[in-house]
Amino acid sequence: MTTTAREELLRLVPPPPSGDATVDDAVDWERVEGEPGISLPDDYKWLSERYGPGGFDDFMTILHPRSRYWPTRLVDAAERSAELLERMPESLKERVPYKIDHLLAAGKTDNGDTIYWVTDPETTPNEWTVTANGARHTKWPHFDGGLVEFLVAVLSGATRMDVFPSDFPSARPAFAPQPDPAVVRRRPRTRRPDHPTPERAPE
Repeated sequence: MTTTAREELLRLVPPPPSGDATVDDAVDWERVEGEPGISLPDDYKWLSERYGPGGFDDFMTILHPRSRYWPTRLVDAAERSAELLERMPESLKERVPYKIDHLLAAGKTDNGDTIYWVTDPETTPNEWTVTANGARHTKWPHFDGGLVEFLVAVLSGATRMDVFPSDFPSARPAFAPQPDPAVVRRRPRTRRPDHPTPERAPE
């Protein structure tokens, strides 16, 4: 039996356990797709519901409809990326090997790179392919497959995208659920051992 990309991703990078708070709530896809006015690929819907918001290998984040942070929330981040593409100088737009309006942001990296769906044809999202653009250069490497296939290929090391650093992915890539902002704010600050508390100045 042939292993599917979804099965391979589950094996390669296990998701949060069933019942985890980050993946408990179902996504209202009718509302999500209504905001940008475009249908989304089935593999992305599966990925969003199975993994929830979070990051792969402490580097790559796939935009999520329910992200607690707007820079990684699907609609907000995609709209922002579209604005930036439109504002590009014409000299840079000429180097983009796709129509600007066929690029829809799907993910980001900690280096400021953006992962895009190539939405061509727009009416058949399950046929969309993937590209990525580095934050500091004009390369647009193309991946001829969907988002889950892209993750499997990149995280397994089978495909190298030269916009990503050489130390990504790690030997054992992992998925980390997005932390709750309230918990992060309550977490006490810990002092590093090499930075002892300064002695109180004498009065």
